[in-house]
Amino acid sequence: TFDEGLRSTKELLSKRVPIFEAALTYKRCYARADILEPVGKDKWNLIEVKSSTELKDVNYPDIAFQYYVYSGAGLKIDKCYLMCIDRSYVRKGDIKPKKLFQKIDITDDIKKTYSKEIEVNVKEMVKAINAKNFIEPGVGPHCSNPYECPLTDQCWSFLPERSVCLLYSNNKLPMALINDGILELAKIPAKYELNAKHRIQVDCEKKGKPHVDPEKVNEFLEMIRYPAYYMDFETCGSAIPLFDNSSPYQQIPFQFSVHVVQKKGAKPTHFSFLAEGTNDPRPEFMAKLKDVMGTKGSVIAFNAGFEMGILKKCADVLPKYKKWVDSMQERIIDLLKPFQAFAYYHPAQDGSCSIKYVLPAMTGKSYDDLEIGDGGTASAEYYRVTFTEDNKDRGKVRKLLEEYCGLDTMGMVDIVNKLYSFTK
Repeated sequence: TFDEGLRSTKELLSKRVPIFEAALTYKRCYARADILEPVGKDKWNLIEVKSSTELKDVNYPDIAFQYYVYSGAGLKIDKCYLMCIDRSYVRKGDIKPKKLFQKIDITDDIKKTYSKEIEVNVKEMVKAINAKNFIEPGVGPHCSNPYECPLTDQCWSFLPERSVCLLYSNNKLPMALINDGILELAKIPAKYELNAKHRIQVDCEKKGKPHVDPEKVNEFLEMIRYPAYYMDFETCGSAIPLFDNSSPYQQIPFQFSVHVVQKKGAKPTHFSFLAEGTNDPRPEFMAKLKDVMGTKGSVIAFNAGFEMGILKKCADVLPKYKKWVDSMQERIIDLLKPFQAFAYYHPAQDGSCSIKYVLPAMTGKSYDDLEIGDGGTASAEYYRVTFTEDNKDRGKVRKLLEEYCGLDTMGMVDIVNKLYSFTK
């Protein structure tokens, strides 16, 4: 509890031992830094640990607040550190904690600059807490930066369902429109200077029909050479590398789905792989994928840079596949491109070019009914049933993973077939 934390911290401080989450108060503030490390006879180092791989701007006020409270409570703070993951670390055998983490000294920044700002901020926060009436900050970028506010849905509830926030790839324009009292996407006045893609969105919203540019669609389709291989990977990455020759957060492929179409309009043949066991899946993944992909014909992926990046990283560890990966680079086509170019846009895409929006908008197929319907869940569930003891439903989860990854590639086949229908 709150009081127990304060009591145990006081006891540990007197023993001059490292303390994890030391609880201290100062004025109306309460802080628990990740680590307090004793230095010399009477000083301490303050260490904040993050799972990120770099120092971020938001870390400074966080650590400065802890410094403010601890110093105010009477501790002599010598150094302030951010400890985070070192992404350059490559596992070779047992994990080496001192190499896995990096410790960044930010003492000068905290003591000379941020600690002074914190006192002002604290006064403002206390003023808000003591206020009799609710202080209305208004909506804006601060609602999600640096973190998502838990009241966002409530504060933004004044927006209609089809709001200007659906505008494609734009952060500033929706807020400017909202400030001008324009909330509905379909009601943006003609006087506003919209780019071509935003104008297409507004027109589609008004008409309730998709936009198609047959010429651009045809330019994309003419790049496809048969047999065509529709390819998708699922990956997982963890802060602590699971396998030798891997780094923190490196995406390790554990599954692929490939639908092969021998000629335009032909029924596809499905191939798949889902790693078994706890060994490094990359050797078997690469061997089986190479067997499936043939030597000729287009390789089609949605956001193909991701798949190619995975293959290149695998080839770094398994150099015998380098020439093959280079040949794949020459064959690959990115199905995301025509949607990014707005060669096709449907209002049901809600301003997104993700396959999760494009597929249902174009074909009616959806991920909504799948128990595993997104890459993040796929990664988490694979990790759970493969590397933890919480795996009694392993068989069920593996079937769901096959279903999800298979929909990605079959969905791409359906999308391309739909694009063909616009070029008759």
